[in-house]
Amino acid sequence: MQMNIGFHQSDKYKAPGDSGVGSAYTSTDEHIDTETDEKVEEYLIFTVNSISFGVDISIVQEIIKMQKIYPIPNSLPHCKGIINLRGTIVPVIDTRIKLGYEPAPYDENTCIVIIKIDTDRVGMIVDRVNEVARLTPDEIANAPGTLGRGVKSGGMIEKLARGGEKVHQILDVYTVLSIPRA
Repeated sequence: MQMNIGFHQSDKYKAPGDSGVGSAYTSTDEHIDTETDEKVEEYLIFTVNSISFGVDISIVQEIIKMQKIYPIPNSLPHCKGIINLRGTIVPVIDTRIKLGYEPAPYDENTCIVIIKIDTDRVGMIVDRVNEVARLTPDEIANAPGTLGRGVKSGGMIEKLARGGEKVHQILDVYTVLSIPRA
């Protein structure tokens, strides 16, 4: 499977075989909370443009500090370039730009979330990583195509989740990263 995140065909790199090095989590989609016997789903919650977003923790390989990104000529604006992650070439996107927000300078909280789907990896630059949220089915709802009053999610928001007083927008990473579904 090739990820199509906006680089020209000649600019795509295939990552070498998966070594499993640096995996941050080993997770399945659902867990049982031992205290309440409720099913829970885990999401990595992060901030982009002061808005709380999340992705299923099972596809997060690791979280790394910002590092040198090597730009790729003629790529889309959200495609920042590639990084060398322990010998593996990983394309990196600026999630802020991909979601339609204005670019902002990176700071000490900015980091790269490495997403792994099958054998492919891509880095998502986020403003800040907040937490791993354990959410019950009652706290999660599928996002409608229209989020009220004609506000369209562009297909990038898969679910809406309540975490205490906060609302987290759970991203459809296949749409955000332009990955074909299996």
